[in-house]
Parts: sequence; structure tokens; C-alpha cells
Amino acid sequence: MAGLRFLACAVVAMLAVGCSSPSAQERTTGAELAAVAPLKTRYPGVVMGFDVRSPETLIVSLDLQSYLDMDDGAVAAMQRDVLRRWRAAWSAAHPHAHAVLHVRFIDFIGRKVADESTTL
Repeated sequence: MAGLRFLACAVVAMLAVGCSSPSAQERTTGAELAAVAPLKTRYPGVVMGFDVRSPETLIVSLDLQSYLDMDDGAVAAMQRDVLRRWRAAWSAAHPHAHAVLHVRFIDFIGRKVADESTTL
């Protein structure tokens, strides 16, 4: 009886561990977000955070005042840099896949500031 009880506890523990591990999609999203996270350091005070809305869309939250204080060349460079990193991260997570990737830049209340897209 004690052996059966131990076996039942072991099965329950294994199920609990299995349920708490992230799904493949969560791991992929985590890797993609980790790949673009250094952009917060590269553009401090401007790039505030990231979110993956669909497998092909990255949302970049901006501090609008800091963004507006940037000159046009710096804004264009930042947008290219974000798109380039998102494309590389997405390609690494989805080898040999094709898609149209979108990057949406939003302000703190979710209003669209800019959009960028690229085709793989």
C-alpha cells in the first residue's frame, strides 16, 4: 500500500512539473523578446518595452516625448535597428519559414506612432 501511495505521489508530482513548464510558443516568444531586449539599453528613455501580439507582429512601446525629441535620422536608424533585430530573432525561431513581419511602435496609451514591415 505504501508503494502504491508513493507511486501516486510521484505521478502527481510529474504532472505538476509538466504543466508548469512553458509551451513551445512561450519559449519561442521569450527567445524573440530576449533578442530585442538590448534595444531598451541602446535607446534609453525612448524604447520602453516589447510585446509579441501575434507570431508576426512585434509591439514596441515608446516614451513619446523622448521619441519626438529624436532627430529624423536617429528615428529612422532606431526603426531599422528594431526591424533588423526582430527579423533576425524571428528567423532564428522559425527556420525556413516565410512571413510578413510587422513592427508597430506605440505610445504609452497604445496609439500607433509608426509601423515597419519586412518580408521573409
